[in-house]
Amino acid sequence: MSDLQGKRIWVMAKGYTPDEGGMQTYARAVAGAYAARGAAVTVVTQTSAGPRRAVLDGVDVIDIGPGKSPLVLWKFWRALQTLKRRVGAPDFLHATTWRTAVPPMLLGLPYAVTFHGREFMYARGIVLGVMRRVARNAVRRVAVSRFSAEKLSCRLGDGADIAVAWNGTTPGLPLAAANQGDNDPPLILSLCRLEPRKNIRKAVLAAAHCRNIGLDFRFVICGRGPDFDAIAALAVDLRLSPHVEVAGFVDKARADALYASADIFLHPQVSIDDGHDFEGFGIAIADAMYCGQAVIVGAAGGSPELVVDGLTGLIVDGEDANAVARALALLLTDHRLRRRIGRRAAVQASIDFRWDRHVRIVMGLCGDG
Repeated sequence: MSDLQGKRIWVMAKGYTPDEGGMQTYARAVAGAYAARGAAVTVVTQTSAGPRRAVLDGVDVIDIGPGKSPLVLWKFWRALQTLKRRVGAPDFLHATTWRTAVPPMLLGLPYAVTFHGREFMYARGIVLGVMRRVARNAVRRVAVSRFSAEKLSCRLGDGADIAVAWNGTTPGLPLAAANQGDNDPPLILSLCRLEPRKNIRKAVLAAAHCRNIGLDFRFVICGRGPDFDAIAALAVDLRLSPHVEVAGFVDKARADALYASADIFLHPQVSIDDGHDFEGFGIAIADAMYCGQAVIVGAAGGSPELVVDGLTGLIVDGEDANAVARALALLLTDHRLRRRIGRRAAVQASIDFRWDRHVRIVMGLCGDG
């Protein structure tokens, strides 16, 4: 589809290729979606590979380089001002976080802005005032889930409209296999940043329970983060080898292979820090559904919106280790159920989690979804 042919779209991004993380994935995906619809896309960002000017997958990238000092805001502002002087204002500007919307706001450029989750929950004092001004001046403000929209509305306190646009899945994922769900023993996958709200320690405890009642399985835990050492130590303490592999970071080839072959995706996320730190959406969960896995997700945050409980996944109280263990045992012992859930999940994900629809909502070209 080329409905944006000839349009110049700028994307303000907290991070981009080659760096990894949720914000980087989001920025790459929306830039790619705009480009796929025919737009000439320029991303203004900062990464560990900068400063640089590059063309990546048909997208023009202006990278101000790494850094966290107040100078970063000035560097973004200068890069944007230089771009505006050189080619004029864009037809549309998408700030992928509220902080990246500050430079276009200061330059008087109309913009839409996406709010995800924790990044808007910790603003206080002057910073909260700036965030509210960013939201107030946006031509469109978008949240990635209904849960995030409700939280954001409370933070902004002005009652203005917030569009909801579910994220898409990571481009290039393998399609669900015809025999997905039939591994013997079943393969469980957790792939995420290993941090407290992901709650992977509860997943390890659930795996230990299933081993203790005689169930056979393989469980691969992928990712890095502050909880990595504790998770690895817990697996050792519970003597879960050879059932559990704490793999750490895996490259795209292995991640794709695991997505293509896993039967169950275990992600019992919770909200922490009095509800300030929560999962706004959960792209890894959407990816697993697209690939035909039966997913188990926590009841906290925006992630439960992705799943129809009992039909396209199972929703559990992530704080309750027994509840997580019961759901895991159910899917391990009933291969017909996990296959049925996985197949329905793949259909739902292919319809509901699409970046082309996401960017159309951001641009106001179609209704919420």
